[in-house]
Amino acid sequence: MAIPGNLSLTRRCFFAAAGLAVAAPSATLPVVAWSGDHATTGSTAHLPKAALLGDGGAKTYLLVFRTGQEVMKGLLAFAQKHGLTAGHLTGIGAISGAVVGYFDPQKKAYLRIQEKGQAELLSLTGNLALFDGEPFFHIHVALGLRDASTRGGHLFEAMVRPTVELVLTTYSRSVRRKIDQDTGLPLLDP
Repeated sequence: MAIPGNLSLTRRCFFAAAGLAVAAPSATLPVVAWSGDHATTGSTAHLPKAALLGDGGAKTYLLVFRTGQEVMKGLLAFAQKHGLTAGHLTGIGAISGAVVGYFDPQKKAYLRIQEKGQAELLSLTGNLALFDGEPFFHIHVALGLRDASTRGGHLFEAMVRPTVELVLTTYSRSVRRKIDQDTGLPLLDP
């Protein structure tokens, strides 16, 4: 990868140059896809469904929750108030309790696990789409416990203590979910 101009190779310049290379790939590079244990050139068997979400109309919000607020209820209220229909989010913070889930494919249902007590919210990541005409957040978390062990899964509830800090990026184009017949889950349908 060539660094444009005479910039020194700082981390920022490296990532900026790499980002430009990713955003505008060279037409001479082959498309590489993974097939089994080896890469194949030009294979389209594993290409996902895709949709362009926006080309400059994205909005980014900083959301800060305080002690006693519940994250999932707050996210839903924020999305409804602002008419949000698509986006992604990340966050960190600390909570005093949560309900996380693990999807059991045999039962086609989530097992809900209550995490009691204080925990660091090491990572929160997810997306926003419409399901039955309403905003729907699909979020996963990793929680750090007092003994430095971790717990994680699909987030159903999280009670904030003292703060949860999220960055929500939204898109101008709506994304929808529909029920998948195999799992019974509302999956993204670009």
